[in-house]
Formats: sequence, C-alpha cells, structure tokens
Amino acid sequence: MAGLETKQPYELLIQLGGAMAILLSAVLTAIQWSQGIAANQLTAVTTFLVLNVVLGGALWVASRIVTKNQMNGAIVAALLSVILIAFAGQPGLIGGLVGIFGAVLAVAAPYMPRAHRK
Repeated sequence: MAGLETKQPYELLIQLGGAMAILLSAVLTAIQWSQGIAANQLTAVTTFLVLNVVLGGALWVASRIVTKNQMNGAIVAALLSVILIAFAGQPGLIGGLVGIFGAVLAVAAPYMPRAHRK
C-alpha cells in the first residue's frame, strides 16, 4: 500500500476491477462449496473460479502496464474487461465494468484539466 497517494485514479480503478473479480468469485465459490456442489456442477464451478482469478489477475497486471505506457495499458485493461464481462459471470461483469471505467479514464486523462495543489 506504500505509495497509494502517488497512484493515478485510473490505476486504482483498474486494480479495483481486478480485485473485485477475484474476491467476488472466491466468495461465490465458497458459498456454493459450503452448500455442497453437485458432481455434475463441479467442472462449471471450477472453470468459473479459474477464469475469474486469471482474468482478474491479468487486469491487476494491466494497472502496472498503465504506469509504464498509458495508452497500451488502457487498451489491455479494456480488452481484459470486455472478456471478463462476456465470459466470467456476475463477478466478471462487476469487475469488468470497473475496469472499463478505469481504462476510459486512462485514455481521457491526458486531455482533462489538472487540479493545482498548493
């Protein structure tokens, strides 16, 4: 968490999208696990969890790409967010929308006026 105040808002939004996809899918899987998962649903639940964790982690990495190259990172984050929205269920939808918002903000940031701090 060191250096959190130095991060741009779009970096934090992209990280939040990835974290939400991972954590929400883990919580939903834990709830299903506690209620018992039928044998015919085990593959679907495992695929759901792995897909959200991998794409959420990739979205988290995209926030690091944004720090190095803003436009390339925004493109990667937008692409991963769209894939999350399309294939990863409800946690992917929530995390993907936050990631898309962060990617749009990253693209628009150079054109927005900056606040002056004293």
